[in-house]
Amino acid sequence: MAKKNDDFFKEKKPWSEVKDELLGCYFKPYVSKILHTYKPLVYVDCFAGKGKFEDGKPGSPIIALDIIKDCMKNTRMNSVQISTNFIDLNYADDLHENLKDYPDVNIISGKYEDTIVDLLSDKNGCNVFLYIDPYGIKALQCSLFDNFAMGRFNSIELLINMNSFGFVREACHAFGTTYKDVSVFDDLIEYDSTKMDASEKSIAELDDIAGGDYWQPIIQDYKKNNIDGYEAESLFAEQYCNRLKLSYSYVLNMPLRIRKGQRPKYRMIHATNHRDGCLLMVDNICNRWQALQEIQTCGQLTLWEENCENQIVDDEDIEKKTIEHFSQYKNYISLYEALAAFFIKHGAICSTSIVKGIIKRLEKENRIEVVRNPATTKRGKPSSFMDEGKGKTIKIRWLQ
Repeated sequence: MAKKNDDFFKEKKPWSEVKDELLGCYFKPYVSKILHTYKPLVYVDCFAGKGKFEDGKPGSPIIALDIIKDCMKNTRMNSVQISTNFIDLNYADDLHENLKDYPDVNIISGKYEDTIVDLLSDKNGCNVFLYIDPYGIKALQCSLFDNFAMGRFNSIELLINMNSFGFVREACHAFGTTYKDVSVFDDLIEYDSTKMDASEKSIAELDDIAGGDYWQPIIQDYKKNNIDGYEAESLFAEQYCNRLKLSYSYVLNMPLRIRKGQRPKYRMIHATNHRDGCLLMVDNICNRWQALQEIQTCGQLTLWEENCENQIVDDEDIEKKTIEHFSQYKNYISLYEALAAFFIKHGAICSTSIVKGIIKRLEKENRIEVVRNPATTKRGKPSSFMDEGKGKTIKIRWLQ
């Protein structure tokens, strides 16, 4: 059974370390980039907790605030507007104490699902970033995510910690069965695990969380022993991401395991409608995967490079996938649009630089045309850059 977690904030666990690293390493370049939209940034930590752990390590609120502080210090932009908001039902007093050194922090005592709509109601035209790391799964109502996507914001990005095994476990309860491999939950730290029972009410609640009933055949198959628990979790996670894609163009997920060969306990899911955010997160996932591998292997070297699915990175397979994907573009398309579509199709199987390197080689072999603007450097030499933005654009098309 999942551990009751009265001591959740006593010590920062490896799970929290990796989750917060993923947030921190993405959030810094995100803030730097989003400031150049000249639109206000609204950051919301929807389940903020205490702000820091009792062992002195920072929680997600302090990590985000320190990043914003650094970005503000280093920018030359004037009149930057950033609103930081921290929601928590139980620890508002702790947040006030632990965040007292940070100015203009908005601390909201209440439930995310009861307060978020009102909080965002007057944020039209803003860039909104929501960090959603819930205590259980009940608060993850998919309809709220749909509503966010329809908001009149300049942009919106979600980073969601989805306890996918917790969902499968409770879905089993709703269908009158139990998840057989209880050892999966032995070291799963849940602050307030969701409890479902065999009732229509529970099934309706799970439909609300999943955003549909697509999960039900998966659990029925598991109940009939047609698939095992890992397959059930993997199928659910895949279809959950597909469901989010109805509202968000780019959805990525990173399975989090604490030991090699272990089933993922969580999935961090990133949803956005902006290709640049998607590509930024791909590289962040790859970088954070290295950190997670060090935890999994206790710092020991591994013989083979692996991706975030604990699969051996196969250079030939990545090249094959790259050629298959980019050969469909007979007409010009933005490199970044094509790259984002590649990673949405295959997941974060490698960094963006690896695929760019393959494209550059294909360019030399005259198999792909790359049109850069500006076409030449300041010294009059042909441009060779592979990054878009800051006045630079790249169009590509497949030649042969």
